[in-house]
Amino acid sequence: MKNDKLKEIGEYLLKNVDSAAARFAELLVENQPRWYAGMDFEECKGIASYGVTMNLECFTRGDYVPLENYFKSCAGIKLDRGVGIRDVVEGTLLGKQAFIAAGMKYYSDRTDFLEFLKELEEYYVEVLTLTTDRYSGMLLSRLNAEHVRNKLLLEASRTVTSALDPDEVLTRLAEVLAGTVGEGCCTIFLVDPDTGGLAPCAGHGYGSKECQSALQGLRLCSSGNALSSVDGKSYGFCSSNKASRSFADILPDAVRSGSASLFHITNSERMVGVALVSSDQPGFSFDEATSELIGGILNTVAVAIESAAAARQTKRQLMESESLRRVANVLLESPEGKNGKVLSLIADEARTIVNGMGSVLMLHEGDSLHCVCGSGAPRCPIEFYPVDSSYYGGVFQEGKTTIVRDAQSEIPAAERSEEVRTLIIVPLLEGDKKLGLLMVSNKSGGFDHADKRIMEMFAAQAVLALRNSRMFEQSEKLVVQGERQRLARELHDSVTQALYAITFCSDAAMRSLESGKETAAADQLKALQGMAQQGMRDMRSLIFDLHPPELESEGLVGAIQARLNSVEVRSGLGADLFVDGDERRLPLRVEEEIFRIAIEALNNSTKHSKAESVTVQVDFGEGETLVRIIDDGQGFDPATLPTGGMGLRGIRERADKINAELDINSTPGKGTVLTVKVFDEEMGGGDE
Repeated sequence: MKNDKLKEIGEYLLKNVDSAAARFAELLVENQPRWYAGMDFEECKGIASYGVTMNLECFTRGDYVPLENYFKSCAGIKLDRGVGIRDVVEGTLLGKQAFIAAGMKYYSDRTDFLEFLKELEEYYVEVLTLTTDRYSGMLLSRLNAEHVRNKLLLEASRTVTSALDPDEVLTRLAEVLAGTVGEGCCTIFLVDPDTGGLAPCAGHGYGSKECQSALQGLRLCSSGNALSSVDGKSYGFCSSNKASRSFADILPDAVRSGSASLFHITNSERMVGVALVSSDQPGFSFDEATSELIGGILNTVAVAIESAAAARQTKRQLMESESLRRVANVLLESPEGKNGKVLSLIADEARTIVNGMGSVLMLHEGDSLHCVCGSGAPRCPIEFYPVDSSYYGGVFQEGKTTIVRDAQSEIPAAERSEEVRTLIIVPLLEGDKKLGLLMVSNKSGGFDHADKRIMEMFAAQAVLALRNSRMFEQSEKLVVQGERQRLARELHDSVTQALYAITFCSDAAMRSLESGKETAAADQLKALQGMAQQGMRDMRSLIFDLHPPELESEGLVGAIQARLNSVEVRSGLGADLFVDGDERRLPLRVEEEIFRIAIEALNNSTKHSKAESVTVQVDFGEGETLVRIIDDGQGFDPATLPTGGMGLRGIRERADKINAELDINSTPGKGTVLTVKVFDEEMGGGDE
């Protein structure tokens, strides 16, 4: 075996086994209280020390010979005490956690630590194989049926430890559970943290698309008594599509007859989910041994299931955050109120994030709802729907999110496509004012409350876009520049920072999961969930109207003249603007950065230099544009000014964004001249 790093840390830890042994002992007491909680800790530490030393000898030797001594001295004793293969595998993996903890302290270099983790993973794959094979052989000689059970437990353990993708973990586990019975099928339901209900996340063994759709549309809840699990817990259930309704009619009878069973999944008494296992064999009924086997498998991998569930939730939150970020970027790029691109993006992102096939956005215009944009298929068969006499008009007037489970029977034929099956309709609300509807159709399995939550977020984005457009149209000349800048800072300080924090927190959580630190990962995922929810709340309250109106409508020269008239002239300062060359418009982002530089220079003239007059020169030359701000103030010595003083850092950063040349010439008592020059061929290099 490859043991470069294992040998290195093995030689180190053999000199001080106590720390690793103590950590291993703590893990044993915490996770296997049945065997170790009643034991004196020093005795438990001695047992742990023996196991640690045996592994360290394997590390330094580069082989597994020390394991033979372990089997001869300990394996038989454990079997006699009734320690099962599950506990042995769990104990082995707890030892792995102890070594990971030791490695984190020993290796300060990330590359060395990752190489150590790789060698450790390969080592434990082999150790688990040797351990389980040896134990399986010993158990086979005692009880062949128990041997079969252990193999399935091993398969489940390997399933959840070898796959990194959470969906793959759950799908493989469903396959293992389905394999415990002849012609078996399995669906795993996980708790939705937002609603407390249980939604299907993985399945195996269902041959037809109709059956798959039926299971995907089934939802369980912890209240109700329609279904009972093998441990006596009762569940209610409902359907989210037409196919699942018929399935829901036969499921209670199948559970009562014993051909299907629900198995409760818990981790340290925390509800994680439910596994529905059934068989297509005629006359099949679960016996006690099979139920015990499935329960044992779920107990073995409960921690991994919970981690996979948390990872799936994180993955979805990241997708939601990324979609919101894309919409926010387009909003920032379209401050003038041209929202067609924004609304189309919102419709497309909403469809994608909830796995729908088609989406439509309707706006209230007069007495009708107008289908203004959409994505995918199907679409609405007509363009305008009367508010007072159509199905969609009724939903619009009610102002509440509606989930349609069977569109063909619930929506009049003239108002729907023949292809639409399921539908979620979310009103666009600005306070008490109704603006329109956002709809997504044909999600496999139907829509649920998790889809409702994220759809309402995208509806809020559409409202922001509409509000931004209306504000621009109604008050293009009246919006105060300071308020625009405040809104821009608020957007940056709240939502953007939250999205960056989510990214970093998710990276930390993934590293914790990969390192086996489930507790740390859980804490990080809870923090991430809070960040995502806060970021989403902030998005609802922001307005994206960030560019000065004069700059948009009149260009750079008009915006500078408006500034001089409104500030410098009114303050009694002599202010002149001279323009040379043929005036032309520059790219908006270039005009805005030059305008901000000019504003900062003018602020310095009025606030710091005690100038009596200021002159702004704008020269539109061939292939270049030059702006010069000249004042007759007291000037300063650039060499003695602190870095960034008087806003110079911001000026330099803005010049760098548009690849402009910047020159600041000042002498005490002789005023200041600031010159910024931008070249036509360089205007594509700045930040958008």
